[in-house]
Amino acid sequence: MERSEGDTRPVRTLLKDVQARPGTTTLWVTMAVLAVLPFVISAPLASEILIWGIFGLGFNLLLGYTGVLSFGHAAYFGLGAYSAGLAFRYWQASIWTGLLLGVASAMLLACVIGALAIRKRGVYFAMISLAFGQMLYFLALSPLKEITRGEDGLTRIPIIHLFSISLNRPRPLYYFIFCITGLMLWLTWRILHSPFGKLLQAFRENEERARACGFNTTLVKFFSLVLSAFYAGLAGALDTVYLGYVPLTTLFWLTSGTMVMMTILGGKGTFLGPLVGAGVFLFLQNTISLLTPRWELFVGAIFVAIILLFPAGILGTIRDRVHAHQMKKLKKAADAA
Repeated sequence: MERSEGDTRPVRTLLKDVQARPGTTTLWVTMAVLAVLPFVISAPLASEILIWGIFGLGFNLLLGYTGVLSFGHAAYFGLGAYSAGLAFRYWQASIWTGLLLGVASAMLLACVIGALAIRKRGVYFAMISLAFGQMLYFLALSPLKEITRGEDGLTRIPIIHLFSISLNRPRPLYYFIFCITGLMLWLTWRILHSPFGKLLQAFRENEERARACGFNTTLVKFFSLVLSAFYAGLAGALDTVYLGYVPLTTLFWLTSGTMVMMTILGGKGTFLGPLVGAGVFLFLQNTISLLTPRWELFVGAIFVAIILLFPAGILGTIRDRVHAHQMKKLKKAADAA
């Protein structure tokens, strides 16, 4: 990124004026909790939570840390799923090849969309991304039906093996996804602790100020979008391994809406917010759907109640209240001194 010559104090001030990043303790505690998760809930549900959690980690980098809203993230998720599924079905590709193709195709699509629409701001970028996502959905539905199998979804995907271990068994599949989730959590943690992560948050807080400090804000948005697509494509490819087929709904706009909902529910702009949001949403969906076919009504009501009680999301509100309590203690200590 380019910086203007001269006094660098405004740049340093801008990059330091962000909230504290999570420490390594948060990372290790999270991994410990996830390691025993399939013993608390079913392994398939735990796997689904991790997949959507990976999707959410990338989406949160774009929305929570960069402040850019996208309604078309289903395009990257679905393209990653279809790319991996096609490789598994027609080329009998290894799991690593399928994951690599899913990630590469999603990032390539993000480069194309970013090159065309990244200069747009606010709702305009959100709507353009939604349009691209729906274009991909209708391409898979009809013109490319012979390849994607249309509304039936891409089926007849062979059982995937990791070395000699079959990944159609719940526990081995979960711990495979768990290892990848750990890598993605570590990568996210490193990004947030890097100068680039600080720059993303500086961009979110004040784009004009970041530009005045000499940063190319268009490139910041572009790299954030491509990085977010990396996570989405990986999650989509893992979803293919998890389901054993690729449903057409992976490309539908409701998938993007669900991701937005999960991120807001857990707390956008927090390290683990999307993972918590995905866990709460999927647990409620799976539990309530066993009791009533009208589960959407009850999940929606619970979602509204949670947002009213936690206006910044679950982790976001907890973080804000902890910070407020710490500030009160500091103020009392300063007054006493």
